[in-house]
Parts: sequence; structure tokens; C-alpha cells
Amino acid sequence: MGEKVTSEVMRGYLGDILEAIPAEWRGTTFRNSRLLQREGFAQNMIDLIAEKKAAGGRIVEADLRAVGNAEDYLRVSSNISTTLELFLALERGCSVSQVFTFASRSMPVISVLLTAKGAVHLYLGEEGRPFSEAEEQVLAKLGATLQCHAAVPGATAHGAEDVVLAVQSAYDTGNKDVVHGVVAPHVLHIRNPERIAPANILVVRKRTATPVTTPMAEGMLQRLAGLPETALEKLRATDEGVLEFRQHLQLLSGTPVSPGSLPAVFSVGLAAICSLWVTLATGGGADILMCSTAYGGSSQLTDVLSARAHGLRKHTFDIQGTTDMNAGVEASLTRMAAQPDLFPTTLVFVEIPTNPDMKVPNLEQLVASIASYRSATGREVLLLVDTTFAPGSGVMGKFRALDADLPVLVFISMSKSISRGHTVAGTMVANHTPRAAEILRGAAQAGALFDTTARPDQLFTLTENHHGVEERCQSAYEVARLVGTTLQAAVRDRRGVDMPLAFVTPEQAKMGFTSSTFSFNLPPPEGGTPEVNAALAQRFVDLLTEHKEFKPCVSFGQDNSLVYATVPATSTQGAIREEDKAKQAVGGVQLVRLSFPPTINVEAVQKIVSEAVCEVFPTPN
Repeated sequence: MGEKVTSEVMRGYLGDILEAIPAEWRGTTFRNSRLLQREGFAQNMIDLIAEKKAAGGRIVEADLRAVGNAEDYLRVSSNISTTLELFLALERGCSVSQVFTFASRSMPVISVLLTAKGAVHLYLGEEGRPFSEAEEQVLAKLGATLQCHAAVPGATAHGAEDVVLAVQSAYDTGNKDVVHGVVAPHVLHIRNPERIAPANILVVRKRTATPVTTPMAEGMLQRLAGLPETALEKLRATDEGVLEFRQHLQLLSGTPVSPGSLPAVFSVGLAAICSLWVTLATGGGADILMCSTAYGGSSQLTDVLSARAHGLRKHTFDIQGTTDMNAGVEASLTRMAAQPDLFPTTLVFVEIPTNPDMKVPNLEQLVASIASYRSATGREVLLLVDTTFAPGSGVMGKFRALDADLPVLVFISMSKSISRGHTVAGTMVANHTPRAAEILRGAAQAGALFDTTARPDQLFTLTENHHGVEERCQSAYEVARLVGTTLQAAVRDRRGVDMPLAFVTPEQAKMGFTSSTFSFNLPPPEGGTPEVNAALAQRFVDLLTEHKEFKPCVSFGQDNSLVYATVPATSTQGAIREEDKAKQAVGGVQLVRLSFPPTINVEAVQKIVSEAVCEVFPTPN
């Protein structure tokens, strides 16, 4: 057997790894055809280091590519952040599953608070308390019990379900045996996986925060390797650039530039929604109405917080298949209006266009339904619109024309079109109403508590890439429209049916809803068995992604001349209930989603799509 890979052995290869990092590792989304998760990736990296140690030679880019991918999205884990976590795990003598990095300094503690069954005892030694009294009160409203001790851990007995944390300095000088987890800047080390479940921490991290960003991870690895820390050099935006960027977000969303109510910018999209939910939960409570097949991360985040906070309650409406979106919203609001125990605030959360159905509601009808509900219940109503698929739609202006008093917030996941796929980030934008501005201030404060506001390297990337997003979205829409027409013609020719596309209409595109994405249910093959039909969507995606023009990937809004292909039921909607996802299937065939860049060889893509259709329907009807 070869020499055991220790942290010191790995340290000797960190320079090679940093020099050979593949370009795709620096992205935000990764091929999802063969995901290893953190543990599988770490084992492959250990095997690579052991092989090089035994045979000699340096680690090169091809070696790192062969290691594979930990996860499909940076918010869950990136290969670079997992490499860092592997080193830290080896240093601490534990599995990589017990080490989590965070871009946030607060989340190593808060992630435990949001998962602990009992009280969390944090031993600080000589360090100061991490949260103010007011912040601890907010955390308490989220179901967390935090007890800080200005001491090192000793022999004090705690409750059977309590969790004992210690900052690194207190752990080093205290009774290590009683400590379940150690917190250091940006890092949580789990010593007792039975008391702090790694799977639960992973859910909280991927739904409320993010691992360290790629430049942060590179900088930390450089420091551990004894190299100059250059990764974050020059990645700092100017104040003027950040101001221009935030004002651009207001204009994209359709509200006038307002220096006193600038958008809040977060380290990842879900952190923005988390901060809003925290604001509502701790400010009197809110009923949240959202689509049953909304992005799975948004849905699971709402479940996680509503299970702990007494001030949140989740309701859903359906839009699957031919269901009219306005009818779905109105039916759910009618049901909610009959409930006697509503919170003071109701928030209606809609994606425009929706994911993956690409539906756009009748805005006038939506406003009328909200007004009717408000009149029937006497409750305050807020409207939250996710415009990620069409960030330049100017939707706030459209709603202002229909109801100038309606408080509207816009959410945008900026790992898509706005950053051109170069960083993860999210924003919350308030319209002109005082109430929306007040809610936004609260969300910004919650983001500060969680320390999930955008990192300097993220702000730099955003300020460098937001220009031209309107034109990019328009061009990508045109590409999607052309390929969609080809796809429908090929299905008609081979299967003899008119297959509808879940895509924005030309009229909706003229309104600014220029989505670069469409979804579709292929018709079942003639005589296809239930098993064949159930596998058809993924088979079609696999055929497409054999070609260099396509990538099996969950994201969209990319600017890299690649088409992203996925089956939402097994990717973006992984956290959605099976019965809700099943409503999307037609004839036993699930949805396929294709997302297009603004520039690509359209004719080549059309040819690939047509050939894939011929492959799954070999005999013309």
C-alpha cells in the first residue's frame, strides 16, 4: 500500500492543484451527468494524490478533470471549495463530510442553530459575542436557543439534545471531549455527527448561504500552501461601479432610481429570499403563497424556516400542464381567505416567467385577485416577483400602472444573465412604495446578521458583467425561438403530433419577458411502455449532451455558446413533492428544459435537435 495521504502530504501538492485548476472549475454550474458529492470527489482527489506520491510527477489539469465533479452548482459545493474542505478535514483527522466552509462568518454558528434540537452552547474563551442582543432576539424567533459562555469548555453537563460549540481558541485550551463542533472564521468542523448532522448542515448551507467563493477558496489554499495570497487581488469594485450596478437593477426591475432605497445584494439568490423570510417571520408573521413547482431551493428554504419559525406559513398554488396561472393563484387566495388564523401579512410569490413552465400571468387579473383578497381579509398583501428568467422586464412599472399602492419586491438570481454565469449572487429590489422600502431595509439587516451579503469578489464580477444584459436576453430569446420552431417541426414530422412548447409568446416577449428557456413534454413513443416513457426525457437530454454544443446543466442565462439541458423533476425541482412533479408529466413523459446563450451556431444546434428527435422516434408517423 502507498503512503497515507495526510494534510502534510496534500500540502505538498496544493501548488500543483492551484496552478492546474481547470477553467470550468471556476464557473458556477457544472456538468450534472455524473455527480460524486463531496465525499466521492474527496476520495478521488485522495487517490490522485496517493498515485502521484507513489509514482512521482506533478498534478496537471487533465488529472483534475478526471477527478470529476462534486456537485452541479457552486451554491451546493464547488470542486475548489471541496478541495479546501478536504485539506481541512485531513488536518483535523475527520471525513470531508464533517467540514463545511461558508462565505459568511456568521453561518458556521447559525447553521447549527437552525438544525439543533436543543440549546446551542457556544464557548468563546476570550473572544467577544458574535451577535448583538437584538440579533440574538431575531435568532430566538427562528426557534434558536443560543447560550454564550465567556469560558473554555469544561466538565459542565448540558441537556441530552443540547449542542456544544467552541471557537477554535477555546477548543484548543478546553475540554475537547465535550465539544460537538468547532467554529473558525468561515469554517464549521463537526466533531460529533450524531449531535450535529452533516446532512442537515448541508441543507442549511445550500438553502441559505454558500460555501466560500472560488477566489476566497483559492486564497485560503494559497495561504495553506505557503504561497502569496493573490487570488483576491484586484477583485474589488469601486464605489461608483457598485452604485451604478445597483441603480441598473432598479431600472431593470421597472422602478425609478431611488438613492434612499437601493437594492440589497446578497452572496447567493436564496440568501436574499431567506433574509426576506426572516424579516417577515420576526416582524409579525406572514402567510407565503407560492407555486407548488417553484424552484426547489425556494420551496425547501420556505419549508426549513417555516418548520422552526412561528411566524411563517407556506401555501401553494398549481400551474402544471394546462392549468391557468391566474386561476391557480385566485383559487388558493380564495381558500386562504376562508382561514381564520391568517398572519397580519400575506406575501404572494410568483415567478414571471415561471420555472419550468414559462408561464406569464395576466397582470391585471393578478392585481385584481390580490385586491379582492385584501378586501375580504383585511390583511396587508405584498407581491414578490422572481424575474430571473427575464430580469429586464421592468415588471414593477407594469404593476405600478395597475395599482400604485401595491408594495412590490423583485428578486433576481444573478448567477444567470446578469453575471453571465461568472458568479453566484442575488438581489432584492423594492418598488416606489414606503412599505416595500421598509421591508427591503429589514431584509438587508437580516443579510447582515447572517453575513450573507455579497462578497467583494462577487461585487467586482457583477459590476464588470451587468452591462448589456437587456441585449443578451433579447438575443438569447431569439436563439431559443428559432431552435424551438425546429424542435416542434421535427416532432411533427417523426411523431405526427403538434407538441406544444412551454415558452413565452411573442406578445409576452414584446412586453419584456424575453426568456432564453423553454420546456416541453415529448410525446410518448408509439407503443411505449410506462418504463420507456418515464425514461424518455432523460434519454433525450443524454442524446443532446453527447455533443459539444450542449451541457447537462441546471442553470440558464449563460454567455458561453453552450445550450444547457436538464430534466427539472430530477434537478432544479429535486426538493419538490413527487405528487407535484408528477403533474408536469404528460403521457408518463417528464418535462425537458433547454436554455440558450445569446450567441451560438444556431444551424448546428438545430441539426443536433432534429437528429435526437429522429433517434427517439425512429419510424416516421
